Amino acid sequence: MKLTLDHTQRLNLHALLGAPRADVGSSRAIWTVQDRIALNADEERALELKREVTGGQERVVWSSNLSPPTKEIEFSD
Repeated sequence: MKLTLDHTQRLNLHALLGAPRADVGSSRAIWTVQDRIALNADEERALELKREVTGGQERVVWSSNLSPPTKEIEFSD
């Protein structure tokens, strides 16, 4: 299966996948998906992405004026 996701979809999906608590096998599967959809360093710089800690929680912010191209991501069994 192939998905074409923009940077906002990838960041939101990454965060949502990190929220549930699961057994070790499920966690490893989730981490694999997160690794595939994560932004690389060049994409983070292009978006001016920053991580801030507010009230003990990490928050990701980026410039909403910038929009790099979408990326096709392959998900296979």
